[in-house]
Amino acid sequence: MTARQLRAQLREALFLSALCAGALAMASTGLILLLTGGSLRPLLVRRDYTAVVELNWGLSLPESREEVYKTDSGPSFHGDGTRYHVLQYTVGSGIESALAWQAPPVDADEAEAMVTLMDSLDIPDRLRPDLESCRWHAAEDPSDSRDHLYLLFDPSTLELYILEIFC
Repeated sequence: MTARQLRAQLREALFLSALCAGALAMASTGLILLLTGGSLRPLLVRRDYTAVVELNWGLSLPESREEVYKTDSGPSFHGDGTRYHVLQYTVGSGIESALAWQAPPVDADEAEAMVTLMDSLDIPDRLRPDLESCRWHAAEDPSDSRDHLYLLFDPSTLELYILEIFC
C-alpha cells in the first residue's frame, strides 16, 4: 500500500469516526428525552435560567434577553442551597402575563423570608428588587415544604428576580 492510499484510508476512517460520534451524540440525546419523558427538553431548547425554573418548579417562563446577575450559596448538606438570579426582559416578551402575579407590595411574611435569604447571599442593594413595587409569585415544593421559590417582576425595569431555596 502506498503512502497516498494510506492517507486516503486514514481520512476516510477519521470521517467515519466523526460521523459515528455525531450520530451517537444525537441518539443519546434522543434516548435521554425518551427515558425522561421529555422533561429535559427546556435545558436543550433554552439558553437561560428559565429552563431550570421549569424543571424544578413546573413553571414555564419566556426566555430572557440576558442574565444580569447570579449567585448561590453552594450546595447545602441536604439540598442545593440558595440561588439568586436577575433576568432582563424586553417589551413584548410575554413575562408580564406568564404567571398570575400577585399585586405589590409583597406579603410581609414573604418579604421577610426573601430579605433574609438575600442577606445570607450578600446581594448588593442595587441588585435587589423593590418589594414595594414588584409583582410577585411564591411557590413551595409539595414534596418538601422547606423548599421555596420566589419570583419578583419589576414592570418598570422588566427585570425578573428569582430566589430559590432548597434545604
